[in-house]
Amino acid sequence: MTISWYGSDERNAAVQDVVDLFSEENPDVTIETQPTTFDGHWDRLSVQSAANNLPCIPAMQSRYQARYEDRGSLLPLDDLIEDGTIDVSGIPEEILESQRAPDGNLYSIPKGIWYEGALLNVPLIEEEGGTPPDPSGTWEDYVDWAIDTQPSISDDRFAISASGGSVTQFQVFAIGRGESLFDDGEAGFSEQTLVDWFDLWMRAVEEGAAPSGEVTAEYQGVPTAQSMMATGRNLVSFTGDNNMPDFQRTLDQLDLGQVSLAPAPTGGPAQVVGANSWAISDNCTNVVDSAALIDFFINSSEGAFILETQTGLPPVTSILEEMLASPDVDESIKDRITLYDDLRESGAVIDVWPDGTQPLITQLSTAWEEVVFGQSTSEDAAAAFMAQVETALSGL
Repeated sequence: MTISWYGSDERNAAVQDVVDLFSEENPDVTIETQPTTFDGHWDRLSVQSAANNLPCIPAMQSRYQARYEDRGSLLPLDDLIEDGTIDVSGIPEEILESQRAPDGNLYSIPKGIWYEGALLNVPLIEEEGGTPPDPSGTWEDYVDWAIDTQPSISDDRFAISASGGSVTQFQVFAIGRGESLFDDGEAGFSEQTLVDWFDLWMRAVEEGAAPSGEVTAEYQGVPTAQSMMATGRNLVSFTGDNNMPDFQRTLDQLDLGQVSLAPAPTGGPAQVVGANSWAISDNCTNVVDSAALIDFFINSSEGAFILETQTGLPPVTSILEEMLASPDVDESIKDRITLYDDLRESGAVIDVWPDGTQPLITQLSTAWEEVVFGQSTSEDAAAAFMAQVETALSGL
């Protein structure tokens, strides 16, 4: 059978090690592995799906899986779960069920959970003469803090990263207003909410508390380890929790402080989480061994310690508890687990994007660039993006 997944070189090597561990315990099973980059994975799956030739186990992700579920490319896993072939008893029910497709079937099993959060470099903030922001604050609180703090910061640094073009951060902003990104085939947010989002970040940029469009463009597309947060040029940023180790490795090398993780600033409402998952293709001819490998991957404590959260936090609660208790697990990972537990208890579930909405990631980034470079007003950019959302959700 064939298994395909995505990630950095470090992540791909870790996943390969877990697959090799399964192979050692199941020497009669022949496994072909197809690791690649994130974008390369989805490009390849698109071609393979069109030819009805997906690998037996394709990696899925909560922003992309609906495409393959809706088109009948994946095998419903409910029977394999019910007969115990894939043991999901250790995954919280609300997390597992939030991946269930609208047709009532479960096609993907989470292998790793991630969530959006705020990263605060408290030592560097204090070194610059500032006081850290309140980690329970709203987006407006963070921007106000950044504007108040910037005068005490060195000229080559910024209090806060410019997040106007991040669709995941905008989603958090919308959640804080009681809205959502998508809602039953329509945009879940108002046009005014997006206008306010652009205006909020323009205020941060114009006050010098966040990098300008020109400065941000210099870092466009660089690896996380080379970003402004990792190199000490941003003191506060917003990103997925799984990026935290990459930031810290560079900060350690440069002796530029320590990042700590805070909840995404929704102002109270429960935020959503994302999932990297495994599925079984509808064209797979070795379902039994494919299911066995998925079961091993999500339930193996040894495998989880090999991965070191490279694919996200383990979905099985007992493994998370084991990692919390282990002296061999880095404190930053334990902090992420603790915050995830808090988020889940507050009502966070996996957010599955509708098919066709993935281009909105780039489209919102482009809309923000037009605003920050003075090529469009917040109002015009928001109206144009709303039209793009409608087009994406219409299936055109």
